[in-house]
Amino acid sequence: MRNFEQLREEERRSARLRLGFLVLAGLLFALLATGGCDLAERLRGMKQGRAPAQSESLPDLLPEDLGAPPEGPEKTKVTLYFTDQAGRYLIRETREVVKVPGIARAALEALCAGPAGKDLRPSLPAGTEVRDLNIRPDGLCIVDLNRAATKIPGQDPKAEALAVYAVVNTLTEFPTVARVRILVEGQLRKTLAGHIPVDEPLLRNLTFVKN
Repeated sequence: MRNFEQLREEERRSARLRLGFLVLAGLLFALLATGGCDLAERLRGMKQGRAPAQSESLPDLLPEDLGAPPEGPEKTKVTLYFTDQAGRYLIRETREVVKVPGIARAALEALCAGPAGKDLRPSLPAGTEVRDLNIRPDGLCIVDLNRAATKIPGQDPKAEALAVYAVVNTLTEFPTVARVRILVEGQLRKTLAGHIPVDEPLLRNLTFVKN
C-alpha cells in the first residue's frame, strides 16, 4: 500500500499537469483568436476582389498612354474672287475650308458668304445662295443660284460683270472645271441682270482681276 507521502506527491504532480494544460489551452486559444481575425480580413478582401498583399493606386488603374488627341477635319485651300473697295476689280482671296467631296460647291458657298479681308467687298449680291452644282465629265460645271443673285445694286453693268466672273473664276480654279453655265432658280437666262450674257457656258476670264 502507498503511504501518505506518496499520495500527496501524486496529487501535486497531477495538479501541476492540470495547470500546465490550462496554460497551454489559454495560449492556443489566444493564438487562434488573433490568427482568425487576420484570416477573416484576408478572406473579406478576396471576396471584394482585392489581393491580400497588393496595394492599388489611381495611376496603376489608368492606361499608361492615352494617345494623342484626335485631329480636326482635314482642310484645303481654295481661291475666291471678291471686289476691291472701289468696285472696279476682282481680288483673289485664299482661304482654308473643310475638305469635303463637293469642294467646288463649298468654295462657291464661301464666295456667297463674303470676304474675310477688311479691304474687300462681296462680289455677289446679299442673300445669294447655291441651289445646286454639278460638274460633268467633260468639264462643264452647271451652277444654279437663287434669284438674289440677279439683284445687282443699281443694275450696274460693271458690278454685274464682276459678279459673273467671280463665280466663273472661283469654279475654274478647280482642274475638273473648264467652263461654267449659270442658271437662276433652275432656269437658263440670257443675262444675269440685264447686261452680261449667261446663256452660253463661260470660260475663265482674268480681265477684271487685279494682281
